[in-house]
Amino acid sequence: MARVDTTGGTGFTVDNGTGLQVRTKLQQVIDALRSLQSGSGDPTVGVAAYQLHVDEVSNTSQILKIRNKANDDFVDIGDVAQTNLGLLLKAGGVMTGVLTSSAGSTSAPSFNFGDSGTGLYKKGTNQIGLVANQAEIAFVDQNGLTVNNQKEIRFSEPTSAATGGSVQYVGIKAPSALAANLTLTLPTTNPAVAGYALISTDTSGTLSWGVAGGAVGGSTDQVFWENDQTVTTSYAITNNKNAGSFGPITIASGVVVTVGSGETWSVV
Repeated sequence: MARVDTTGGTGFTVDNGTGLQVRTKLQQVIDALRSLQSGSGDPTVGVAAYQLHVDEVSNTSQILKIRNKANDDFVDIGDVAQTNLGLLLKAGGVMTGVLTSSAGSTSAPSFNFGDSGTGLYKKGTNQIGLVANQAEIAFVDQNGLTVNNQKEIRFSEPTSAATGGSVQYVGIKAPSALAANLTLTLPTTNPAVAGYALISTDTSGTLSWGVAGGAVGGSTDQVFWENDQTVTTSYAITNNKNAGSFGPITIASGVVVTVGSGETWSVV
């Protein structure tokens, strides 16, 4: 741990003097060069562009620095107390700090995967865009995942010998035009009636299970049409529709069944 000072000459300059004075200065220069001018903080005497030195921050951290071309500041290279100067190897490794990148764009994503037009970029504040072939196909933000331009979400079958290695899928996508945003919320449970349940929605997009109304029976029979015997929730027959039920039917206390003008509810 040694640095040059103004003794016998400023910095790395050796002034004329007695043999002892010159030898002492030369030894100071050699010691400073040998230890890369290690010491606490940055040196202030004898600094020049591209000069190396080690800043001894603590017993567990010693930062290797280099002077910039303008000779007005030092730039950190790495921590000599850490393996590989604390830097991530090209071959990979584990990062313990925050990685910050440029925002990028659809034509040049911030992170690509061997294909310069496919990767991730910053679409906007708190938004990450997913790019394929230099086009944004989806993005993620605090609202969730948005898939663009009627692209599908696909659920594929497993690859097997039976399919010859090919994979079929079920795809879901948005319609070609919407008057307003539409969110569908899945049911919270499985259907109470197995085998002939349907899924329906209310005006808020909340999905629920219902009965499809098909006939049922033992084995593959489709003979019996079944309905509940008690109306437990108020209901209004849909406008311009008729309804039918097999009776007897009990309407629970406080429950109202509304049959509008021109509509019929038949109980047989």
